[in-house]
Amino acid sequence: MKLQRSDLVLYGVALLSSLLAVSLVYGYVESRVAEAESKTHVKTVTVIEQPKLRSVVVANRDIYRGEKINIDDVKVLNVPTEGVVASGVVVNPEKIVGRIAKQPIYAGEWLIEKKVGLKDDDEGRVESLLEEGMRAMRIPVSAESGLLGMLNPSDHVDVISVFESADGKRMVSRTILQNIEVLSIGQTNRMGRKNYEEREEEQDNHEGEAFVKASMVALNVNTTQAEQLALAMNVGAIHLALRGPADVALVETDGVNVKVIERSKQRPPKYKAKRNRDVIQIMQGDQVQEVFTQ
Repeated sequence: MKLQRSDLVLYGVALLSSLLAVSLVYGYVESRVAEAESKTHVKTVTVIEQPKLRSVVVANRDIYRGEKINIDDVKVLNVPTEGVVASGVVVNPEKIVGRIAKQPIYAGEWLIEKKVGLKDDDEGRVESLLEEGMRAMRIPVSAESGLLGMLNPSDHVDVISVFESADGKRMVSRTILQNIEVLSIGQTNRMGRKNYEEREEEQDNHEGEAFVKASMVALNVNTTQAEQLALAMNVGAIHLALRGPADVALVETDGVNVKVIERSKQRPPKYKAKRNRDVIQIMQGDQVQEVFTQ
């Protein structure tokens, strides 16, 4: 059968129409799928491997230098091994219970071996707080000269010596030691800290025995400073002056004697003279208000 030219044209038109219809349907379907995807919130879940954990001992409260560490003072946390970057971190609380802190440890802080001293005994061991080359030296003080009642272990003080001059003609007062750390007061340091009121009650109960214990202050000094302190205690009286926590500067001083005190004059306070100001009266009805000009 021979196709005529009109039939070929008809077939061609039908083919083109079908192709156009398919393309239109495909485009419509694609647009609807894209619209549906844009409205759908896809949650991406990333699955990671659980990190390896390591136990770390942390402080459960603020622990002062020289204070005994009890089991209730610490707790154990599990942290990722990658986060433990410090060396000497304590992982077993049994190794530090009963030992004393060589440095202040604050609540939530990881415990490190370098911050923990030797085992504590019944009376306390101040020597475990000493660094190499340092000495603990106890000096007798009174409530006035030794700041008893306001002085605490780990405070820093200056030592002032009052003594007779070499020629015996005058009394001299001079600061001989500066920025010296207080290790303990009496026989009580941070391991069994008592306030001054409790010590006063002990004085009454033990007929002065507790006063002797409470009136001794142990200072952290080197050998040279210990020699100066021993000499000052034998030739005169000593006084302690409390320093602020941020004050670490050493001040040069020649000391004073009675003549210097006699010759010193009080400087009058300096006041800035106030300049005269004009007064303006403001009248509102039957009320008068005075206003000073700047």
